[in-house]
Amino acid sequence: MGDTPLHGLSTINPWGGLRTAAVAAVITFMVLCARKTPDMVDYTRVPTWLEYSFRITMSNWLRKAADALVPPANRLLSRAFDLNQLIAIYCCAKVEWPDLLGSGPRSGRFLASHANMSRTMTRRLLRACVVAGIFVEAKFSRDDIDDDKRIYSNTDMGDALRSNNPYSMKHYIQLQVEDMAPGHMQMWNALKNDSTIPFALAHGYPHTPRSFWRYFSDRPVQSIQFQKGMTGVDLLSAGALVHDFPWGAKCSTVVDMGGGLGSFLARVLAPNPAMRGLLFEVPSVVDQAEAYWADKHRDLLPRTSFSRGDFFDAATIPASEGGGTCFVLKVVLHDWDDASVVAILRNVAARMAAGGRVVVPSVVQVVPETQRDRPLFDLQMRVLGGRERSVADFRRLFATAGLMVTKAHPTRSIFTIVEGNLATPPERAL
Repeated sequence: MGDTPLHGLSTINPWGGLRTAAVAAVITFMVLCARKTPDMVDYTRVPTWLEYSFRITMSNWLRKAADALVPPANRLLSRAFDLNQLIAIYCCAKVEWPDLLGSGPRSGRFLASHANMSRTMTRRLLRACVVAGIFVEAKFSRDDIDDDKRIYSNTDMGDALRSNNPYSMKHYIQLQVEDMAPGHMQMWNALKNDSTIPFALAHGYPHTPRSFWRYFSDRPVQSIQFQKGMTGVDLLSAGALVHDFPWGAKCSTVVDMGGGLGSFLARVLAPNPAMRGLLFEVPSVVDQAEAYWADKHRDLLPRTSFSRGDFFDAATIPASEGGGTCFVLKVVLHDWDDASVVAILRNVAARMAAGGRVVVPSVVQVVPETQRDRPLFDLQMRVLGGRERSVADFRRLFATAGLMVTKAHPTRSIFTIVEGNLATPPERAL
């Protein structure tokens, strides 16, 4: 053991101390500059473009600076423990501790009793969630190992796990662990065979992109959790998507294709009182959406209608009401392979009138990459049999379907809004 490097510290060069001090100084300066702004909690406020760009640049630099303080093998070890951390957060959300702490600090004994867990297991799980930034030990004696006197409260991340938080990530994290994780574990089997769909392999379904939706159709409870999880995720970026595209100027009617419960549609309609909305979904989801709107968006119901159908069946897609109709496909096309995307776009084009638009908010792939989450989104879609695409990909697919991309609108979020309309007759003939 005497010659074994402790935590990899022997890999740091003789100038390591100076480098560490310099990086620490840079991090301190950056943290002081990167103050928490209101939109980090209130997602209805959209940062200015300068603030948004500053944040992206700052977070990238801070991540690189923090990595520079740790030897590479230790960084990889930390990545290996990321899965443990996700499971700890999942367990805390599952036993509803963030909900309990939403009403005020609680003792470890109280949390153990509520979860029907041993005090030992409770203490171990709480420690992991404190390290993960979900909870904070508000009051305790460092000399007291008895958890009875330790008081815990939510951090801002803990608040984001509460069930009654409109931006709650609780259901999305449960979706990732319970439904998606088995598919991710099969990714290795898909590396050399593009026809293999890891999610289908993990859950015993045929290897088609429809398997993901069949899975939830067969499991009504998980379907509800999926819709709630996606609603929370949708709301995180909805403010930027509403602000950074001229909805009011281009759309008199918005048809939200495959829009889940319709949380994004509601955000588009709210600031545009002359606009009408239509949510197009499969029957089981429309049933959930109607209840959701009656509870959350009753004031918008006079301008909103619901339509049941399948975007692979053109006859069920509502016909355009005129040149001001915008067909929105938000995070829909990334679920499907190219042939399926062309089929969806062709069916939409068949129901469009001259002057209508197709609006596709997507996690567009760019080079060089500036946000680390975009490539990870793409890998997640590979698990389901889909993919994220570049603007060039969209141009090709739109053209094949008789459409053409007219503009790609950047937004102050991970999304780009790809806008298109009916192609001119020669292009549609291709």
